[in-house]
Amino acid sequence: MSLIPDSLTASLTPFVPRDYRYLFESEVLEPADLVTIGSALAWMHAGQHEDLVGWYRALGEVLFQRFSLGALPQRRALRELTSGPELLRAIGVVGSPEWDDALGRSWWMRGLLLGLPEVGSGALAGDPYQLTFDRTRMPVELQPLASVVAEELSAHARSANALARKLDRAIVALWGCPVDRLDQRVTVAELVAGGLQLQTFEP
Repeated sequence: MSLIPDSLTASLTPFVPRDYRYLFESEVLEPADLVTIGSALAWMHAGQHEDLVGWYRALGEVLFQRFSLGALPQRRALRELTSGPELLRAIGVVGSPEWDDALGRSWWMRGLLLGLPEVGSGALAGDPYQLTFDRTRMPVELQPLASVVAEELSAHARSANALARKLDRAIVALWGCPVDRLDQRVTVAELVAGGLQLQTFEP
């Protein structure tokens, strides 16, 4: 049985809208990436995915430092907490956010947006938007409509992932990141040159 309340499980989307298990040195990171890293760590702690914890924690730590966000309490939470539910609460996730809880509501809406993970995210294999993988179970006259629905669901998921990236900017700003720092950028190559040990994992 999961130790994480059902109301929080929607926040545990470790590989969307971005997957950090295999980064190229040319890729660019920004403060908003800390949001996915934080929720991913909570998922890893809850599911005992210790093989990934060290890498995600190291990446989060170097990003906090690089973007001069070391004073944020979320930095300490990502670095020290080993309980999934505790980490979720520390980064602002609540089961039923109040109307005036901007951070909690942002996380709630993020969970709704990412309810249909993008096919290529690594969260799901194959094409999850086909209404059935066995076409013999679908009436012939319904198959064209089913194909259209699957294609539009996939497009919706891609659009939602893009919007989630914008929402992540709001979340990290609500943590306390100055708005004028949200556009900071750093390449993975620059982080490696600064001492980060780049790790890769099979997606």
